[in-house]
Amino acid sequence: MPSPEFSAIKARIGDVAAFYGIEVVGYLKLDRTAVIPERDIDLLKGVRWAGGHVDVANVHNPAEIMPGAKAMIILGKRLQDDRRDIYYHISDRYTASIEMMVLDMASVCVAGLLEKAGFQAVEYTSYYNKAWAVLAGLGWIGKSRMFVSKDHGPRLRLKAVLTAADLGERHRVIPDESCGDCRACIEACPVGAIGETEVDRKKCGACGLNHRAVAENARSYCTCCTAACPIGKVIEKGKRLGPIKARVARNSRQERQDERQERQG
Repeated sequence: MPSPEFSAIKARIGDVAAFYGIEVVGYLKLDRTAVIPERDIDLLKGVRWAGGHVDVANVHNPAEIMPGAKAMIILGKRLQDDRRDIYYHISDRYTASIEMMVLDMASVCVAGLLEKAGFQAVEYTSYYNKAWAVLAGLGWIGKSRMFVSKDHGPRLRLKAVLTAADLGERHRVIPDESCGDCRACIEACPVGAIGETEVDRKKCGACGLNHRAVAENARSYCTCCTAACPIGKVIEKGKRLGPIKARVARNSRQERQDERQERQG
């Protein structure tokens, strides 16, 4: 049972999340059970950064960033627009999306309130945040190799805060196979980069829809696979499909397609 002190801290973190419009907050206990599965270690494979490939050796384990960390607080902010994932060239040293700027501000506040409560805390940004989010029970890694939130699909941007406060919890890990027989992202990819079991990062990175200009100092990533995912998809203003309803809707569409094919045959 959590202590009243930690419950109060979580409530204050919830207030920060609500203020900044952060839709998802997760708490992961950092102990010997919090280990990224071997199959997900290749999440960086083929990802390009600064003209070359990401050097996995430069991706630090949370324990290296903060040796005394007992918990990771994971913050998730949903994309403002499913159709465009826009980032802005703020300065020569800072390029970010609105979602990441909001996460930056929220994580500073969360770290600050933890320090005021007497617990060391540091911000943590990593490509592996999606793997940590899986360990926190917030979703799974989909066929697109993107993190698929239970409630928002692949439409979340993630940031974390490491802390010495023992706020974390152990969670049941949702298996990567949770996408089932859905092929929405595979069929939506304009360059055929997504397969059943792997993603061709070179094809994905070379897609003409990536880094396209949408305004002065603003560009957008391709969001074909993101927008196609039925999990968390907005069907009406304020209404989203959860995992069960998404599966039912997907099956219904397939049944209608089968019926049409039978009639045509």
